[in-house]
Amino acid sequence: MTVSRVLSGRGTVSARTRDLVLAAVEEMGYVKNRMAGSLSSARSNQIGVILPSMQIGIFPEVLAGITKELEKAGYNPVVGVTDYDVNREESLVESLLSWNAAGLIVNDFVHTTRTKKLLSRAEVPVIEIMEVSGEPIDRCVGFDHGAAARALTDHLLSKGYQRIGFLGWHGTEFAASARFSAVRGHLAARGYPIVAPNLYDAPPGVAEGRAGLIRLLEKDDKIDAVIFGNDLMAVGAVFLCQEMGWQVPGRVGVAGFGGLDIGQSLPRRLTTVRFPRYRVGQRAARAVLNALAGQEVPRVTDLQFTLIPGETS
Repeated sequence: MTVSRVLSGRGTVSARTRDLVLAAVEEMGYVKNRMAGSLSSARSNQIGVILPSMQIGIFPEVLAGITKELEKAGYNPVVGVTDYDVNREESLVESLLSWNAAGLIVNDFVHTTRTKKLLSRAEVPVIEIMEVSGEPIDRCVGFDHGAAARALTDHLLSKGYQRIGFLGWHGTEFAASARFSAVRGHLAARGYPIVAPNLYDAPPGVAEGRAGLIRLLEKDDKIDAVIFGNDLMAVGAVFLCQEMGWQVPGRVGVAGFGGLDIGQSLPRRLTTVRFPRYRVGQRAARAVLNALAGQEVPRVTDLQFTLIPGETS
């Protein structure tokens, strides 16, 4: 009864007792069930989907794959967007679990300590998407960003580039950090430093790619190629080169990451890495559904990537 009074906010409880109860609740990763009474035991047909952004061309395709697969099975996605804020993700996870979500699909492996606790103790399937090289809480679907970045680096080295710059971002995304670390480590292992790396706090777009290339070349005008953390930045760099009359490749080689249509629609197709965005969403949804049906689901589903040599390197 004491615990009930603390959680409901009704009744009189001493401050010391209240603090002890709340500390125990936090340690247990308890989430209040908002579907009280007779509804609390009913299975929900809602699957929580928490994505970092809908402004970059990658995640709308992922969500399309999730939605199509869930709706075929009579489930509905309930979507939350974090804007790459792990504390926002924590609030969304807690909210979705409190409404009896039947499963959760979340991005990446970077979460707050409390989110990890909530996810690991949730009695529903949890699928982390987009990356497979970390340790999943339950199951993961995606591809190896580090391996993709190394393949892209090898491609540039094979073309004779030796002073390679990097423009990307850091912050709360495991995949972004994995890409940068892989490029830097791969170059170092072959005796090449990464030249003038420039990292934003959040995923940049076309404008930042354009401005970022200017900054990189101001730091080191002997840079002969640049790897960008996403295709939009790389496209911005290509636009700058066209404006300045610089040959691509020639003055500088440009490589992106993602395989977006915009990069493949340039007069010279963008050098990049493509991964199956729609299939990531589709297979993540299928993993949730199979787990709910009691079927065996692989802990790791690696959907691989494809190097696109393009014509900008």
